[in-house]
Amino acid sequence: MKCMPLVAVFLLSAWNAAQGAETQNSWSLTTGDTTVVVAIQDDTPTIVKVGSKKDAQNWLLTPVPETLPSSITQQGNTKEAKWQYVGGDFDAKSGQLVLRFSDQALAMDLQSIWQARPGHGPVEHWLTITNHSQATITIGHQDSLVLRHLIIPDKESMDAWWIKRGGGNATDEGGTFTRSVGKNSDETLVSDPTDGASPVPWLALQIGTSRGLYVGWEFSGIGRIRFHSDARQGSTDKTPGELGVDVGNLSSFKTDIEAGETFLVPPAFVGCYTGDIDDGSYTLHRFVLEKLVPKFPDGYAHPTLAYNLYLDGGGANADEKIVLRSAALAKELGFETFVVDAMWFPQSGDWRWDPKRFPHGSKPIEEYVHTHDMKLGLWMAYTHGSNSDDPSAISISRHPDWFASPPKLDPEGHINWNALIDLGYDPARDWVEKSTQRVTAEYKLDYFKTDYTPIVTNCQQTNHRHHYGVDVSYWSTLGYYAVQEALMQKFPDLILEGCSGSGHIKDFGDIRRVHMIAINDTLSSLPNRQAIYDSTFAFPPAVLMDYTYENFYDIVSDAPEPYLWRSSMMNQWQIDPTNSAGWTSEQRAKVKRSTDIYKSWIRPILQDVEVHHIMPRPDGYHWDGLFYWSPSLKRGTLYIFKPNSDTTAQRISLKGLSPTSKYKVTTEDHSTADATYSGAELMSNGIQIRLPDKYTSDLVYFEEVH
Repeated sequence: MKCMPLVAVFLLSAWNAAQGAETQNSWSLTTGDTTVVVAIQDDTPTIVKVGSKKDAQNWLLTPVPETLPSSITQQGNTKEAKWQYVGGDFDAKSGQLVLRFSDQALAMDLQSIWQARPGHGPVEHWLTITNHSQATITIGHQDSLVLRHLIIPDKESMDAWWIKRGGGNATDEGGTFTRSVGKNSDETLVSDPTDGASPVPWLALQIGTSRGLYVGWEFSGIGRIRFHSDARQGSTDKTPGELGVDVGNLSSFKTDIEAGETFLVPPAFVGCYTGDIDDGSYTLHRFVLEKLVPKFPDGYAHPTLAYNLYLDGGGANADEKIVLRSAALAKELGFETFVVDAMWFPQSGDWRWDPKRFPHGSKPIEEYVHTHDMKLGLWMAYTHGSNSDDPSAISISRHPDWFASPPKLDPEGHINWNALIDLGYDPARDWVEKSTQRVTAEYKLDYFKTDYTPIVTNCQQTNHRHHYGVDVSYWSTLGYYAVQEALMQKFPDLILEGCSGSGHIKDFGDIRRVHMIAINDTLSSLPNRQAIYDSTFAFPPAVLMDYTYENFYDIVSDAPEPYLWRSSMMNQWQIDPTNSAGWTSEQRAKVKRSTDIYKSWIRPILQDVEVHHIMPRPDGYHWDGLFYWSPSLKRGTLYIFKPNSDTTAQRISLKGLSPTSKYKVTTEDHSTADATYSGAELMSNGIQIRLPDKYTSDLVYFEEVH
């Protein structure tokens, strides 16, 4: 698979002017938050400064030379690489710096690329390596970003923060973790797109509550972030501690670069901020929303309110009549996008509307949805194979060499979870590109949902693009990206949901190819709140989506009541009924009230919301909640939940308000009296909330007044 088109995505992106200043062989790259100074010293790219734009502090005790590949293997022989600096080009309009190096003896070029995009956020870095020789070469591990000599303060505490994905169940596989950083720290966080318990490729280093630094990786393959204490030669116990941070592929990584091919070392980023961890998260949120997420169609209400049909109509037994009935309910309750999930096809891999259950195909459903001013979405786990004889299906018998391992079919003949093709193999990827585009066009889709798993990490085939095992996920990831990018290019108004068993693929590379990421696959109130608590340290809630199953896991906490709905209304809410026929008229009215609140109050706030983690992570026994504040709208929401707790009232202190401003407080369910408070009162004394019954909640509304 040729990498050049994917590299071009990074090299040719045009953005508005970024601040940067250049001297002879030294460049200052500045976003709204972060400054990185890069220089050429002894023919080597060197990081001279990493700091916040808001203060003069440098996180680096001494400059950090960038380590370029030291050798390659060609035709079985290891050859030393001797890179010579060729020149540097800084484009003020894009904020991009390209430093060029060459090894003429090996016929190789290398580019070290930095970019500081305007507005909030970090500075990015990636590399490209081009093989101009006539033979294949093998390269070993090359990090995307390496920082050394980061100061560990003596008189202030430094904590490392990271989060787990929480893919299958955020209660078991998620979590927010902090670790005190000292002179003996050494932790490696391995991210894996098929492991729901692996960390998101993001790490923050927080000094007290005054300032911090974060790093991240914009790639979905297996990789790692390592932070480790280092000591310079001659240092003493009185010398400030030093920390190293490495971001990129695993240290065991190696792969081949074919003749004429350009290899991408995936992008990473480093950002600096002042304040606490939530302040740092907000700068990253703005970067994700403004720089990474694909553009939304004009006039599209984002995040959309989606109604997902999977179990409610009998799953794989649903027919045309049932689907149309569910679409009518979605419209009645105020939902805007009707998503037909994993129940419309004969078996996964055979991507046709099941002719037995849907004799008229998708037409009656598509026409109903669109004539009732809704968007139509469809689930398609496009790497699944089947044993279907239909010529449009991924056939196990016709293409056995496409599969990562011997395929196993679902014994009930429906979803073939264990029959996965490798998108790193060009013929398989080409088929998926054509198939996804056919389905989108033929069924007139507005919304396209992926699922488990478009990226494989293990493959038994010997004729695919990978050759060493350790590079399987790299090439499979690029294949997945190619499919998504081709869909976006062909259908620029198509909305893409990244599911992959919900939050398994949860990273900054994926969010460049989907509009929202599903964050938890246990569709229950507690795991959903845990998932949003964890995920919002790295991602804005507007790009995070979860589902709700009523009465599926627990008939008390997951009853079809506001407590369940609100557990998912802090982000993109996709209701996924299991037995809507059993809802009372009062319960339906409460759902309709919830969609009205979402459209009128919650969704506008999500566009630039500051997320404040004012209470501990939800555990099902203690009160929990988040406080959201919109700087532009001057209004916010306290989401408060009382689970299985005997405590009837709590005083909740807020964050992020102006001490001298006044705030009008109202509530949805009257857990506190309507009143007006100063910001100082709300942040120091807090607000008294009363919820007498277990498994109850409230939405507390705040508006700045004059």
